[in-house]
Amino acid sequence: MKPSWPETVGDAGQDETVDVWAPAELRIIQKKGGYRFALDSLLLSDFARFKPRDRVLELGTGGGIIALWLSRKYPEIHLVGLELQVGLMELARRNRILNQAENRISLVRGDIRLLAHFFRPASFDAVVTNPPYRPLRTGRINPQSEKALARHELTVDLEQLLAASGQALKKGGRFFLIYPVRRLAALLALSRQNRLEPKRLRLVQSLADREADWVLLEAVKEGGEELRVLPALVVYKNPGVYSPEVRGLLGR
Repeated sequence: MKPSWPETVGDAGQDETVDVWAPAELRIIQKKGGYRFALDSLLLSDFARFKPRDRVLELGTGGGIIALWLSRKYPEIHLVGLELQVGLMELARRNRILNQAENRISLVRGDIRLLAHFFRPASFDAVVTNPPYRPLRTGRINPQSEKALARHELTVDLEQLLAASGQALKKGGRFFLIYPVRRLAALLALSRQNRLEPKRLRLVQSLADREADWVLLEAVKEGGEELRVLPALVVYKNPGVYSPEVRGLLGR
């Protein structure tokens, strides 16, 4: 799901663009040939909810779009972005400076599987993530390393991701992610195994008469058993025409 942007300006390197997202007044540097964030990141950012002064961990921050939007939407929270790839970490650093968010976003380079090396257990109020979602041995792995690591579980799988999230969260802390709906059964089962109780779920479908493609999930660490299923989010009103909800999100 690739969003169409209101404006693209060219004051970056030859192999980069600076994309302007008017609703959040953000400018995002991205590599032309590298991993470029898509609509799923924006849907997750819109779905996640935080309280003032929450300490929020983003697992796999990429170029920083989710952290940057959340820092604008919730100016009293502090975000920590964890990213393994050197190139994406550098983009996130530059984007943080470009959007004057140095005081609200911290960046840490590291492996999700080694989370205990970087943070104390139960030290975050919330975790948000748009993780790699293709298991190994499924689909062609992109030869471009940034895209491959962003899409395939080359360095972290779903079980490891949920274990790390459960470890990072305080009791009652909230976990937010977007994930392919075809893996929903595994997502719910592994969430509960890691003491992340599903609380709020929303399916995302391209058109009103199509099956869902994605699921947005909120879970609570050691929460009670009670799940709300929200009305589905429909991306397109007609083929190629965004729905009113998505048009509002994109500022179109």
